[in-house]
Amino acid sequence: MKKILYLFVSLITAQTVSAQCGTDEYNRRLFENKLQNGESFADYIERNLDFEFEIAIDPKTKKATRVIPVVFHVVHSYGPENISKEQIEDQLRILNEDFQRLNSDKSKTRSFFTSRSVSMDIEFKLARRAPDGSCTEGITRTYDPINTYENFENNNEEVKAAVKPWDRNKYLNIWVVTEIVSSSTTGTILGYAQFPGENAATDGVVLIHDRVGTIGTANAVDAGRTLTHEIGHWLGLYHPFQGGCSSQNDRVNDTPPVAAPSYGCTASSNPNTCSNDNPNEIDNVENFMDYANGACMNMFSSGQKTRVDGFLGSTAMGRATNISLETATTTGINTTPSCAPIADFWHNSQSQTICVGGSINFKDLSYNGLITDRVWTFEGGTPSVSTFADPTVVYNTPGVYKVELEVGNSFGSTKITRTLFINVLPADAANKAPYGQDFSAVTSTSNWSLQTDYNNYGWKRNTQRGFSGSECLEMRTDASGPASQRFSAIMPPVDMTTHTGPVSLHYKWAYARRDNITSEVLQIWTSTDCGLTWKNLRVVNGDNLATSAISPNWVPTTKSDWGASELDLSAVASSTNLIIKFDVISKSGNSVFFDNINIGSYALSVPSYQNDLNFDLIPNPAQNSLRVKMTANTNDAVISIVDITGRLLLQQNLDPSNPHINTTELTNGVYTVRMNVEGKSWAKKLIISK
Repeated sequence: MKKILYLFVSLITAQTVSAQCGTDEYNRRLFENKLQNGESFADYIERNLDFEFEIAIDPKTKKATRVIPVVFHVVHSYGPENISKEQIEDQLRILNEDFQRLNSDKSKTRSFFTSRSVSMDIEFKLARRAPDGSCTEGITRTYDPINTYENFENNNEEVKAAVKPWDRNKYLNIWVVTEIVSSSTTGTILGYAQFPGENAATDGVVLIHDRVGTIGTANAVDAGRTLTHEIGHWLGLYHPFQGGCSSQNDRVNDTPPVAAPSYGCTASSNPNTCSNDNPNEIDNVENFMDYANGACMNMFSSGQKTRVDGFLGSTAMGRATNISLETATTTGINTTPSCAPIADFWHNSQSQTICVGGSINFKDLSYNGLITDRVWTFEGGTPSVSTFADPTVVYNTPGVYKVELEVGNSFGSTKITRTLFINVLPADAANKAPYGQDFSAVTSTSNWSLQTDYNNYGWKRNTQRGFSGSECLEMRTDASGPASQRFSAIMPPVDMTTHTGPVSLHYKWAYARRDNITSEVLQIWTSTDCGLTWKNLRVVNGDNLATSAISPNWVPTTKSDWGASELDLSAVASSTNLIIKFDVISKSGNSVFFDNINIGSYALSVPSYQNDLNFDLIPNPAQNSLRVKMTANTNDAVISIVDITGRLLLQQNLDPSNPHINTTELTNGVYTVRMNVEGKSWAKKLIISK
C-alpha cells in the first residue's frame, strides 16, 4: 500500500523557484526507442508530421470555435485531492477564458506582444455521455491510495494504467492526483501531457489537485494556468525555451527564443536572454507555454495558433476527431441530461477504529446527479438507518461492521457497501500486560498497523536482522526514500490493569546516520482512547538516536550495534486499552530497526558482556529438555526462562555436573533463556517445538 500523506516545506517558495512541467521528460521516455542518433523527441514529432502548417494566419480572422469534450478522472484516497465538482468547473472557466482570450488579465500583455496575442478559438466542455453511452457529469472518481501518487519515474506504473482513459479520439482525459512522485532534484512536477499522435492508452494530461482551478484546494500562485499550459502541449505546442537560443526552439516564429525557463514574474524587467535572434526581441515570458507564475501568464501567440490549428486538422497525427460533430454528438457535450447519482461515502472522523461507545461521523460524497433519495444502513450502529447527508453514528458493541449507502433520483439509484469498515474495540483490550513481541513468528505483526508508501518505504518485518535472532521490525528508508515523511507502526491494544508492579516500555533499536547533516526522527506516542488522542512519550534524533557511526546504507550486524531503552508507563498503568505508536520521520537517510518490544517490568532480552561467558542451548529448537553448554565452568549461575511477554516461567541454579533443564511444561513457542552470574546477565533465544 502506498497510502501516505506527503509533507511539503515552504511550498509556495519551492513552486515559484522550481515547480516544473514534466512533459519534456515524459515524452522523451515515450519516444526514446524510436529516435535516431542525436534526435530529440521534438525532432521525431516534426519528422513524422503528416501535414504542413499554414504559412501565415490573420489573427483578426474569426474561425468557428472548436469544442473539445473533457473528462476529469479524480484519483484519491478520500483526502483533499478528491476535489469538488465546483473546483473542476472553475478550471473549465479558466481554460475557456485563456483559449478564447477572454481572460481578465489579458491587459497585462506587454505592448510589444499585444498584436501577436490571439484567441485559439477553442472551447472545453465536460462530457455528458460516457463511452458506454451512460449519463455522466464528465467526472469519474476512483478510490486508489496507491495510484493517487503518480509514479513519474516509470511509464509502466502510471495512474493511467489503473484508471483507464476514455477514447482519446473523442475525449481529452485529465487525471487529477495527490502528487506526481519523482526523485528529480530540479523541482516539484505540477503536471505533464502527451503530445499528439502517440499511444492511445496513455493520451491525456496528469496534474496534481492543488493546480486545478482557483478555489477549493487550488494554489493561488498558479491561477489555474497549469492545465492551460499542459493542454497547450496536448495540442502540439512546445516550451519557448525548448531549444534554448537555437533557431529550432519551439518551432513557432513569433515566440522569441528563451535561454531557460522564465520562473517567477519577470515581465516588468523586459528580459532578453537570447541575443542571436533576428530581429533581437525580448522574451515572451507571459506566454502560457513558459514557466512564469500562473498569475503572470496571459497569452498565446498567432504562431502558436497556427501550429494548434494544424494538429486540430489532422486525423492521423493530430486531434481532428476530438472536435468533430460526430464526437460532439457521441459525447453529449451540447446536451444537459439529468443523471442518476453514483453512491460514494467516507468517514469524517480521525479514524475508522473507535472504542466501544464511541461515534463516527460519515459524509455522503455521492456524485454524478442530484440526490433526492438517500438511505444509510449502519450494521452494529445507532441509529441503524439514516437519511441524513452526514450522519453521526454511535457503536456500543465491539466488532467490525459494514456500512451501506444507497442514493437515487427519478433517473435511477446506486448502492455502495463497505464491509469490515468500522472497527469497534472493547473497553478492555484482548492483549494483557505484560505483553511483548520479538518478531520471530511469521504472524508477529498481523495485529499491528504498519504504514508504507507506494514504493515500499515504511514499516516491515525484516527476516535477516535482529538483536536476539534474525528477525526484527524495520522502518525502511534510504537515500532515495521520501524526505520529511512520517511513517507509523501501531501496536495492538493492551490491557494494562492485569500487570502488577512497575511497568515500562522496553525496546531495542539500531540506527546509524547516513551523513552528519540529516537524521531520521523517532517519536513514541501513547493513546488510551483507541487512537482518538495521542500523548508523546519520547522524541529523539541525531546522535541521540544513533547506535553506530555514520555510514551510508547501514544495517546492524552484531549485538553491539543495538541500543536498549526503557520508558516509564506508570502514567497509563490504569488503562484498559493502551495503544503505543512508533513514528519515524524519514529524512532519506538510513533505516531504523526495532526488536524485543515489551510492555512489562523486564526487557525481553539483555546484552552479552564481552562474550566472556559463552553458552549454547542444545538442542535448539528443543522439545522436553535441553542442555546448557558453557565454555567456562561456573558454580553460581542462575538460569531463567521467560516467555515473550517477559513472564518468568522457570528459574533454577545451574548444576555444572548436570546442566540439563526440564522443558516439559513449556508449550511450543519462542522464549528467552537468561543466565545470571555475579550480577551480569547473558541471554539466548530458545524455540520449543514438540
